[in-house]
Amino acid sequence: MNNYKLSMILASFGIILISIFMLMCTYAYFSVNVFGESKKISLDTFDGNTDVVYTDTSNVTMLNAYTGDSITKTFTIKNKGNYDIYYDIKLENVVNNFENPNDLVYTIYEVNDLGAYRIDSIIPTTDELIASNIKLKKGTTHSYKMIITFLKTDTDQSNNMNKTFSSNIAIVPSKNINVGQNIYEKDSLGKFIENSVISSISNIDLNDLNNNGVYYTNNSINGGIIYFYRGNKDLKNNVVLGDSCYRINRTTTDNGIRLIYNGKYENNICVTDNVESSVFNSKSNSNAYVGFMYGTVSSSDYKLEHINTSSSDIKIYLENYFKENLSDLKNYISSDTVYCNNRMTKEFTYNRVLYGTLGFANNNTGYYEMNNNKISYECYNINDRLTVNNEYGSKVLTYPIALITKNELINAGLDIYKDNSFLSFNDSYWTMTPAYYNGSDAYNFVVNNDVINESKVSNKAGVRPVITINKNVKVISGDGSIDYPYILSLGGID
Repeated sequence: MNNYKLSMILASFGIILISIFMLMCTYAYFSVNVFGESKKISLDTFDGNTDVVYTDTSNVTMLNAYTGDSITKTFTIKNKGNYDIYYDIKLENVVNNFENPNDLVYTIYEVNDLGAYRIDSIIPTTDELIASNIKLKKGTTHSYKMIITFLKTDTDQSNNMNKTFSSNIAIVPSKNINVGQNIYEKDSLGKFIENSVISSISNIDLNDLNNNGVYYTNNSINGGIIYFYRGNKDLKNNVVLGDSCYRINRTTTDNGIRLIYNGKYENNICVTDNVESSVFNSKSNSNAYVGFMYGTVSSSDYKLEHINTSSSDIKIYLENYFKENLSDLKNYISSDTVYCNNRMTKEFTYNRVLYGTLGFANNNTGYYEMNNNKISYECYNINDRLTVNNEYGSKVLTYPIALITKNELINAGLDIYKDNSFLSFNDSYWTMTPAYYNGSDAYNFVVNNDVINESKVSNKAGVRPVITINKNVKVISGDGSIDYPYILSLGGID
């Protein structure tokens, strides 16, 4: 009898434990959680004059979520001091074992549009800045909302079920900007750009042809602020460097100023001319050839196919152009900048053909999400961030010169302004953005008749060099118009 009672008690206890375990599993599987209680953190690194208040704690965790689930996190940053400060937002102690990281994205914005603004950026798999160099004026507060979403797509996402994301949101002082310092010096080209800014990209309608000017966004590598031009040929973004004319496209996260070639400077005017043409790669029969640089042709995996060991034909062309035309100006050209050869794969159907994500040998592969009209200067894969020296890149370039990207064209409004866009020239020209590999040939994007199209990489198109000049190059005359372009000083950089 005693044994029977003991067995019944143990059995009942076991059933209770199993029930609790099942409830916990069910709860974990169906829920997305933010853990902790309200907490205020005083940051001694800001001289004790900055408070960060999280609605819960700084920790945010997504555990075993369904597709379509999301987390919302809110926090504030208050400057109680007597001077302006600059801060970064960082994800620390990141745990992210999603097999397809593209399925997990975040949006972060300051509710009064005074701080960072990033939309549908991919959650990092390691510790990373998500916004940087954000100015917080004395006596003011920034209030943030951050939303993390497990995207629901039309493809099989079972490999991302039962996965975990966890991180802490940290607010830290910007290391690249001193307290109270402006980004650009007086009389520099960057200061002219900075003084021309209209508003954040979050405030404009991307389909409105009247949005003509300079805007800014944090949708970039590590959330650094980007000032960019968007609009028609009347924009005051014409620059003369040496004997050549350029159009200012945008700034970069290292505060350089990115230019695209626009013609010769003759008799004190910019003469827009056609440029020489080149193939992107002389061969097109492998995924490797979408690359500005590439690895083992027809290899057995993505990494081997796209590692940056061999130079494309167009990279060699641009290197020769730099040696012949820009060597004397190299002190004015930034080598600490990123050029993005975005080879991140994306599954989509285009012209009734399904493109997958394998990215090697002769596998049909999509490299760019078609009809993506979000303003972004992000470049997710470090291998695709082509640099000479920049710590955030792959450090594989010999010369700091490249091509424009499809994102840069869209952000500048080429698809809206068309033949009146400041990036509309008299010829077709290459971008450095891959489009797809269709099992036989590699295709990259070109601008053709003022429209962004795809072209086989072994075809010829115009080459419009893109360079980035140092942030403190001075302006000695001009207002940026086509008739009175900015003339840059070649007398040295402070």
